[in-house]
Amino acid sequence: MLAIPGSHVPQRMAALKRRKEIVSPARGLWIPVPPEYASWGAPPAIEMIDAIMRHLRVSYYIGWLSAAELHGASHHAPQVFQVAVSDTVRGRTTGRARFIFYHREHIQKVSLVQVETRSGMVPVSSVETTLLDIACDLVIAGGVDNAANIVIELCEEKCPDMASLAALSWQYPATASRRLGHLMQNYTEVKGLDTLKAACARRNTALSLLDPQAGFNGPVDQDWYIRINREVSPDV
Repeated sequence: MLAIPGSHVPQRMAALKRRKEIVSPARGLWIPVPPEYASWGAPPAIEMIDAIMRHLRVSYYIGWLSAAELHGASHHAPQVFQVAVSDTVRGRTTGRARFIFYHREHIQKVSLVQVETRSGMVPVSSVETTLLDIACDLVIAGGVDNAANIVIELCEEKCPDMASLAALSWQYPATASRRLGHLMQNYTEVKGLDTLKAACARRNTALSLLDPQAGFNGPVDQDWYIRINREVSPDV
C-alpha cells in the first residue's frame, strides 16, 4: 500500500491523465492506457468493463448487439457497448468507448460464457441468451429488422442448442420466445424448433405482436401464436 491519502490521488494522477496515459471511467478507479490505444484516449470497452463492474460491485454481462458481435454477428457493429447489470448504473463515455447499462433482474439465471481479453475474462451472454435478449428488447436491438439480421447471423455462426434455448425461454416474456421462434423458422435454416415451440405453447398469455411499434392488424402465425403486424426486411 502506498502511504498516499485518498484525497490526494486525483491530484497525483492529473499529470498522467493530461498525457492520456491513464483514464478514470468511474470515481476512484484508474486504468492505464496502453501506448497502442493512446489515440483512442482509453483502452477498448471490453478491456475496461470488468474493472469498472468490480469497482462498482455490480454483477453484469455483455449482451445484445455487443454480445452478438463477439459471437461473430458483426453485420451491424454496435456504436455503443451494451451491458446488462444487476443494479442501476449510469451510462458513460471513456475515450472512444461509450457504455450503456440496462438493469436486468435475471442476470444470475441466464446462461453466460467467459470470453478472454488481454486483461482477463469477461462474462458474455451465450448464443441462446443473446438470441432471447435480442428478440425481447427490440429497441435495444435496433428494431425488428435488425433483430432479424442478428438472429440470421447468429444462427449461421453458431447453431443454438435448442434444449437450452427452450429452458432459458422461461426467464423471458412469452413474446420473446414466440418472436424468436417465428424469426428462426422463417429466416434461418435452424432445425429442431419443436422443443422451443412446445415451451411457447405452454405459455398461457395473450397473442403476441411481432413488432410492438406497429399496429394490431395482420395474419397470425399459429405455430408461434404471434401476429405478423408488419413485414420483416432483413438485409443479410
